[in-house]
Amino acid sequence: MKKVVLVTGSTQGIGLATAKKLSEDNIVIINDNKGIDDNFIKENFAGNEVYYFKADISTSNDLNSLKDFILRNFGRLDIVVAHAGIIPLPCDINNITPENIDKTISVNLIGTFNTLKIFGNLIKDTSRKGSIVATTSVDGIIGEPYNAIYSATKAGIISLTKSFARYFGENIRVNAVAPGLIDTPLTASTGEDPKATTDFSIIKRMGTSEEIANAINFLLSDEASYITGQILTVDGGFTLK
Repeated sequence: MKKVVLVTGSTQGIGLATAKKLSEDNIVIINDNKGIDDNFIKENFAGNEVYYFKADISTSNDLNSLKDFILRNFGRLDIVVAHAGIIPLPCDINNITPENIDKTISVNLIGTFNTLKIFGNLIKDTSRKGSIVATTSVDGIIGEPYNAIYSATKAGIISLTKSFARYFGENIRVNAVAPGLIDTPLTASTGEDPKATTDFSIIKRMGTSEEIANAINFLLSDEASYITGQILTVDGGFTLK
């Protein structure tokens, strides 16, 4: 029987690559807060069983509506990838606005907390066993001055991952991936020069969304059945240098 999978923030970049990977063998619900055109699923998922629900993860009402959609249409949930996140600009220490501070915390930290709580409990109530992966960042490990608030929220996701792993226990494994510099629209939006960063990695290139999707797929799979509460850093060795 196919598993029912939710991937938040999954219409571009890492989220989309992850949804594509997981849709090969599962029923997948994709999500963002902007909406998609009528051909998006057909063009990206080649006939796989994929559904879309528009929801802002920083809004509890939206998340509960998404929960109701899943229950109404599938009756259960088995897997969650809590990927949705933002980097509002400007975001450096001296120029970030109070509005961007609030927005970053609301989406990345509070939104991820509510995603793990609401949909983790849905797994517990409907499937009893399952797996969750959240997306943090190497910025949450090293503390990036250019993205100080973003880094703080990603550090918070590391803590949430460990807390929810302990909360859900052996039946729902909870882990996280920490990508390094990945070639995505979100990375491009910051204006960061890849050449100035990849020189600090052991593998001197940007990573791909598909490489992160493969790491997420591993953590969700039975091959990772003895792994929970862990952060898998996928950064080409950036944090080692």
